[in-house]
Amino acid sequence: MLSEKMVNALNEQINKEIYSAYLYMSMSAYSTYIGLKGFANWFMVQYQEEMVHALKIYDYVNDQGAQVKLMA
Repeated sequence: MLSEKMVNALNEQINKEIYSAYLYMSMSAYSTYIGLKGFANWFMVQYQEEMVHALKIYDYVNDQGAQVKLMA
């Protein structure tokens, strides 16, 4: 069983990973818009990596029977 402090820290990290993913996706969209396809692709790869991180922690928290809390 995870302590409340640990669950809070893990939830905070999930939210940071998702926020980072959002920023990378935004940069990818802009790079596509201005015609920088190589940059757009690189940013999209980074987006996917951040989401993998978030989902690994998400699954871990759920597997431990704790509540995942995503910020709006």
